[in-house]
This record gives sequence, structure tokens and C-alpha cells, in this order.
Amino acid sequence: MGNLIRGPKPAPPVTLRDFYNKRNTILVVREAGGLGDILMHRMMFEDFKRVFPGCQIEWAVPPDYFQAAQDHPFVDKVLDCRHVNIHDYLISYNTTTACGRHEIRVAPLADKHRSDIWANHCGVLLSRHNMHLKIDPQAKAWAMEKLRMVRSGRAGPLVALSPISAQVGKNLTAEQMSWFARHLHQRGCCVFGLHQCPIEELQPFPVLWGMNQREWMAIIDSADYVVSVDTASFHCAGGLKKPLMGIFTYVDGKVYGKYYDFVLVQKHRDNGNWDCGPCFNWPNCPKSQEAVKPCLTEIGPDLLAEGVEKMFQKWPPTLP
Repeated sequence: MGNLIRGPKPAPPVTLRDFYNKRNTILVVREAGGLGDILMHRMMFEDFKRVFPGCQIEWAVPPDYFQAAQDHPFVDKVLDCRHVNIHDYLISYNTTTACGRHEIRVAPLADKHRSDIWANHCGVLLSRHNMHLKIDPQAKAWAMEKLRMVRSGRAGPLVALSPISAQVGKNLTAEQMSWFARHLHQRGCCVFGLHQCPIEELQPFPVLWGMNQREWMAIIDSADYVVSVDTASFHCAGGLKKPLMGIFTYVDGKVYGKYYDFVLVQKHRDNGNWDCGPCFNWPNCPKSQEAVKPCLTEIGPDLLAEGVEKMFQKWPPTLP
């Protein structure tokens, strides 16, 4: 006889007592980052409670993201995804790969915000899309003191510039970073970089780095404006409803920023003069096999300056 093919070990049977104790608890598992995705996950849970008012929601994430996941008014418990046992729950949803599968299937177009993809995976249609970010008062005081030193007596608006993503294809070039910081400075702004490590390309402007997630969120909340590539700073600022400018390359900023009030800078097919994107296909770009692609390099000083003017028109600067 041939070898038997065995499936995964079956879950233990559910007793009536287990059913009674677990029937209203929902587990959502996210086994990876990044930080922006964790923040966008926060958009789901208010609607979960709206649809199922009596349920308990438990959210399992990597421990590196606990600070970004905690203090959500509609999440009852944040857990470590490495140790959670899905057999302890009658119903659980793993959202880790849902977006990747969906976005690859519909590329080069995009039709849904990531929070909607995850919620649909769990069988819920979202209507609120509220992150419910809460800034800790102690972190807020720390951020205000940091920004007082950044301002160094200047009276212009504080602009946080976040030019680097975890994905290199979304980063501004060294020339774009340097030009942009100088342009904001010449417009009278107190510009500072925001990243997890120093940014040499922004010298001589200050860069705030080495913060924990709560301090980082407090800095974004305390800035007057945020200018960011497609990275966590963009999503945090959008969730906090800060005056925001987003700079996008190969993913669709109109979809990723669908629920934020912001100014978009992007070479986009909807503009009528850009036929190739956003394409969601950075590694296989037919126009360049180099690390830097046209959807980034063709964002010149004119587009960046135009975005700044639109941002200041939409949210006029006020003196502190």
C-alpha cells in the first residue's frame, strides 16, 4: 500500500462549556508588519463592534508593534501572535497575506483600501475607517519639548519630512530629499526629518530618530504639517487627521490614502499624461532595470513645489 497523506492535526472537539465561553470572542491575527499596516488594521475594529455589539475582539500582532496596536477602544486584548493558539477560539481570521493576494490579482489597478481588504476577508464591510489613535500625555509633552528645540526660536510652521520607507522603491532620492528640505526652509518652515535612524541627505536640517512608537506618534501629532512618502508616517498622519502631503511612486496613492484628507504628489494615469502607472510592479518595471524607476525620478522640483503650495492653500500656515 502507498503512504497515507495526512492533513494537519485536527482541532480538539468543542465542548458545550467551551462553546459557551468562547462563542462571542473573535481573534484577528497579523503575523507581520509593517508599522503602516498595523495602523491601517486599526480602522477595522469599530465596525466589528458595530456589527457584533456583544463580541470580544482579540488582536494578535508581533510584539514589536504592541505600542502601535494598544489603546484601541474597540479592541479588548492585544496578544503576541507568536504564542496565540487559534484552537482556543471558535473563530479566527489571519489577515497576514490577504492584501498581497488581492493586490496581485487586480494589479496594475487597485480597487480597495487595505483596511477594506482585511475587513472583507473577515466578512465585514467597513463604514467608519477610524484608527482611534490615542496620544499619551507624557509622550505628547516629550514631543513638544523636542520640537521646541527643533524650532530653535524660528516662527515658521513645523514640517515633519519622512522621505524613507522600508521599501527602497518608495524612497525619495538623495537629490530630492536635499532639494525638498531646502525648499521648505526657504518657504519659512521649520523642517525636520523623521526616521528610525539618521538621514545624512537632510543635513544640515535636524532629524528626529531613535524614538519608540508612542513618541513617534506624538511627534507627528505635534507637527503642524507632515510630508511623507508611502510609509508609516503617512498613515499615522492620515489617521491623526494632520495636514498631510503624500509622495507616491508605484502604488496608487489615491487608494492607499482613500480615507485621509491629504495632498497627493504622484505621476498617475488619471492625470492623462502618464501611461504606465501606478503599476504595483516595481521590480519588473519595463522602463528601467535600475533601482530607481521613472515613477520616482520624474517627480521633479516642480511637482514637489506644487504639492507644497497646494498643502499650504488647503491648510494655511499660522504663526505659533
